Amino acid sequence: MKKKFLYILMLTGILFSGCESMLEINPEDEGVILESDALNTKQDLTELLNAAYDVVNGFYGGRFQRTSELLSDNVVLRDGITDEMVNIYKRYTTGYFTDNESYDQAYICILRSNLVLENLGNVSGLSDTEATQMAAEAKFLRGIAHFAVVRLFAQPYGYTPNNDHLGIVIKTSSKVELLPRNTVAEVYNQIITDLTDAESDLPESNSNFAYATTWAAKAALAQVYFQMHDYDNAFSKANDVISNGPFTFITDLDEAMPGSTEDIFRLVSSQTTGKTVGGDFGVFRCDGTNIPNIRIAPDVYKNIVKAGAGDARVNAWYQVFNAGAENEYVGLTKFNTNYPTVPVLRLTELKLLRAEAGILKSSPDKATAIQDVNDIRERAYEGASKNLLETATDEAVLNAARTERRLELMGEGYHLHDLKRRGADGEDIVVRGVDWDYVGLVIQFAAAEANEVFVPNPEPN
Repeated sequence: MKKKFLYILMLTGILFSGCESMLEINPEDEGVILESDALNTKQDLTELLNAAYDVVNGFYGGRFQRTSELLSDNVVLRDGITDEMVNIYKRYTTGYFTDNESYDQAYICILRSNLVLENLGNVSGLSDTEATQMAAEAKFLRGIAHFAVVRLFAQPYGYTPNNDHLGIVIKTSSKVELLPRNTVAEVYNQIITDLTDAESDLPESNSNFAYATTWAAKAALAQVYFQMHDYDNAFSKANDVISNGPFTFITDLDEAMPGSTEDIFRLVSSQTTGKTVGGDFGVFRCDGTNIPNIRIAPDVYKNIVKAGAGDARVNAWYQVFNAGAENEYVGLTKFNTNYPTVPVLRLTELKLLRAEAGILKSSPDKATAIQDVNDIRERAYEGASKNLLETATDEAVLNAARTERRLELMGEGYHLHDLKRRGADGEDIVVRGVDWDYVGLVIQFAAAEANEVFVPNPEPN
């Protein structure tokens, strides 16, 4: 049974890696989940759910982050690169030069999650409690996968007054059918439904937070609401995790590493088994013989990273190579490891989200926002020398939260979506020379996706 099931999963992966449309793959084609005993037992379904977890690495293991950074203004691309990163960096993706990996892997995750949900009542040896948790895990995975794709492949929430602009296709079944793109409003509603359902039925702990928990669902919902400008709900969800969850904010910068007590949901490598995650962060690596393809923009390093005298993050996370020469560049060193842990959701990001939402929500909570910013700054400056005072204005606290968010999350893909969110919220935002809603800041779908009902994104002129 196990060999047959692994063969089925392998065949599924082969089908999904081809040029065929991701939305037209039939899990019953070519013998995939076709044989009557393919999903008969609890073990079969568990392996399928684990396979859905595995492909999260295909989008949140560095690929989504890499693409988001290339579109934004934190980084520059190494000269001589000829792959799709050039098109992404130049904001001119096409059906043939796009981020196929993030899209494909996210929809593989969605398909496998849907198959789990559809087969819960068809397997033996599964208790009601186990079925409820597996359904919740599948919905969590489906929710975060849709969230990754909609942020890269559609204009942000708030681009139109009713959010009736084109989003992505919502897939909540494994049925093969031609589907038009749903609106961004519909996509976000589905994400919220999935994550809210998951929040109710997930456990508080699950395999050392390498699997979904109720806290992970709450944290993901905080990010979703934040992107929707729903700062009240974003603050509430983040506050719940920070105040009531089992996670500890690390006050020593040297110890605030992935794999710490800050991680809410993480992807984990294993040196023992040879399993690695986060491989797509390799484009940043600058240790040993690694020459990074993505570097920190010189003006960002000079004017933003080094702006705070005494900031320990400068020496901890950055290195200047070939100083003073024509080929000088700045490397981001935080990804220099062979067996990384990738925190998809973690406490530092939630604290900075809570700080910004605390100022922007309908009834501001400036005291909490100041404390969150000061927690980050005390760690970065090894003391209270840069702390905000209680008398700081709302504007000063907001700017501080945004600055610290950019500094703390450098290279992790958040900055682009923060800028788009702020632009859609009415700010005059320019991203490396173009307005926040420039069509080139939205990734183009692969050519195979276009059909009589699926409208691709416009290409830049």
